[in-house]
Amino acid sequence: MDANTPPEDQDPYAVAMPASEHAVRPPGEIGGKRFRVGLDAPYVPFRNRTRRRRRTIGFVLSGLLITGVGAYGLVNLVTAPSSGTDACKAGSVRAADPPSTAATPPVSGAALSSDGTPKFTLNVYNSTDRRGLAANTANQLKLRGFVIGQVTNDPLKSKLAVSAQVRGAKSNLDELRQVAAEVPGAQIRTDNRTDPSVDLVLGNGFADLASTEQADAALRAAVAMANASAHAEAAPDSGCAQ
Repeated sequence: MDANTPPEDQDPYAVAMPASEHAVRPPGEIGGKRFRVGLDAPYVPFRNRTRRRRRTIGFVLSGLLITGVGAYGLVNLVTAPSSGTDACKAGSVRAADPPSTAATPPVSGAALSSDGTPKFTLNVYNSTDRRGLAANTANQLKLRGFVIGQVTNDPLKSKLAVSAQVRGAKSNLDELRQVAAEVPGAQIRTDNRTDPSVDLVLGNGFADLASTEQADAALRAAVAMANASAHAEAAPDSGCAQ
């Protein structure tokens, strides 16, 4: 066949057109210009890559959430109060609380109950050689609301060096503290009497009654000290290990 003779299946009258740059794809090349890959690299569609990125982001966010929850639980575990010793100590304090400590009545007029009847009778005794000491002191205490009983020399004929001694039944400790607060430096002494009377025995160290403000402060301090002693005595009975 002549070299200038066209093949049988070729149009002899067709005009040869220049081949486009992308008109013919070499074997092994797929996709358009955007998704074209080399002969040795696998074809990765765009949508598959988008799903892969979304899954990766989801895994990262889930991991961060789990880590945050775990850290929060660890902090609570470390900072939570102990349910053993601390709870036992708290229970001991609650068990030792006194019934009432805040409602301490004022000293002035405190010798009368709410219905006006006397809580106790106060006897004022003189153990010194100073004449009229018991009578003058009893008059002042009467003005402060105390119900005065006997006013005379000390029946026990004691010669006290202290300012005063307050005597009464052990069951009437509140009343004894109330009277002792009226005299600075007064001592409390309990006996076996069964009536609610209280004796104020004035000694050689007596100078004058405390002011109503001083007596009220002294009474509240005495009540607070008594409550502290009650706490100390009740704590070992709470059932906790010591």
